[in-house]
Amino acid sequence: MPTIAFDALDYRADQSFAAARYRFDGDERTGWRIDRDGVTALQLGPGFRLLRVRQCGVCSTDLARHHLPFPLPQVIGHEVVAIDAEGRRYVVEINASHHARGIANDCAFCRAGLPTHCPERTTLGIHDLPGGFGAWILAPIEGCLEVPANVPDSAAVLVEPLAAALHAVTTIAPRAGESIAVLGPRRLGMLVIAALHAYRSSHSPQDAFTIAAVARDPRLLALAKQFGANSTHPAGSLADGAFDVVIDTTGNPAGLESAVRMARREVHLKSTHGQPSVGLHHTTELVVDEIGIARFPDAAPAAGEAPWERLRTGPRPRIAWLANATPPPWLPAQVDVQRGTAVALAAHYGSATEGLPRADVVVADSAAGVDAAIRPQAGREVALVRPRGQVLVLAGARRDASLAASPLLAAVTTRHLELSSSRCGDFRAALQLLAADAELRRIGDRLVTHHFPAMALREAFATARSPDCIKAVVDQPEAGASA
Repeated sequence: MPTIAFDALDYRADQSFAAARYRFDGDERTGWRIDRDGVTALQLGPGFRLLRVRQCGVCSTDLARHHLPFPLPQVIGHEVVAIDAEGRRYVVEINASHHARGIANDCAFCRAGLPTHCPERTTLGIHDLPGGFGAWILAPIEGCLEVPANVPDSAAVLVEPLAAALHAVTTIAPRAGESIAVLGPRRLGMLVIAALHAYRSSHSPQDAFTIAAVARDPRLLALAKQFGANSTHPAGSLADGAFDVVIDTTGNPAGLESAVRMARREVHLKSTHGQPSVGLHHTTELVVDEIGIARFPDAAPAAGEAPWERLRTGPRPRIAWLANATPPPWLPAQVDVQRGTAVALAAHYGSATEGLPRADVVVADSAAGVDAAIRPQAGREVALVRPRGQVLVLAGARRDASLAASPLLAAVTTRHLELSSSRCGDFRAALQLLAADAELRRIGDRLVTHHFPAMALREAFATARSPDCIKAVVDQPEAGASA
């Protein structure tokens, strides 16, 4: 059985780092025991491969890790390039679901093609599983993707955020003639611009759309042009409704409010800063579950056009009705609609034997109702609405005051603005894009401005927060452990 021991820096709730001695004992077939300073910290089942880390990027999620609802201390970091015993290079999909571990299961989420939302998953460098700022990781075996020979480490270390950027682009599905703005193009945002450019290049000219970059730093605006932006704009200089779609990558609670103001059709949220925003408490959890928000239809939708039809996972679409008003008479003929409190309805859907144990759609008429749809019970990271489901906001003559007080919900109910969100993307698609595009393979040379040794995380984080840094990467030494 392999045994590996190494020193790493734990990230703590007070945003400090503390040295710890880690020991991994086990193998892929029987599982692993993880000890921290001589005490067992985690027991893992089978399906994890031991890899030695070469590089790990610093992202906004890392900088906001103390705000996220997962236990600390932990070795964090999830944008990883690592090697196996034979020296083969891998990038690692970070969600260690049943599917990613390659183990038999009866998980409704893995069966439904939603393994990144498996409720029993651990997440590399974010939730329990020690991450890439340590010398060694335990990675889900099906999530270890070999890096093509023509893709350098400098580009491979950006595969995780590039995959997330590609996922954002396909989620919004840009329409011909639209203007798409990226708000806050720095670490992730610059990759979103590159992904938009690649998406546009792969479509016919009649499907073209324009790409705009909105940022405070003039240097970032100049770089955004190199990544494919057609126009650049200083933050704060734009009129309301300046763009059809705005993608918020700021990592800042104020960014979403700006995006709502500037968007006509849709806001797409990528920021996971763990803080309240636009009158809601759970916007980060909304992104984690990839939930959307839109206005409830004013009349019965035409056949096949109801949002719940494309979201259903059981025999009939499931709607959890949290609003005070009575459901319209046409609704029960189309769906299974249940009324009650968010906690009671979560328990009801949690016992479902078909489809996902969640509602497909939640209807709310207040900011508190929207928050309850996302996290109905304090201390439990379980939503009432399914992953990639929707919260529909009911707008009536007697609107709850919290709808008007929330810039987002006010825009949803009065302007029919929609909000979408996305998280992890398809690593294979990102690797294929890099392997096929020589210009894109230079992305690391353009984006990564700072490198740090693994035991200098304090300096790496301080620099990553500074305006002088676009992207920081942590490098592990060649001999990063002792057995």
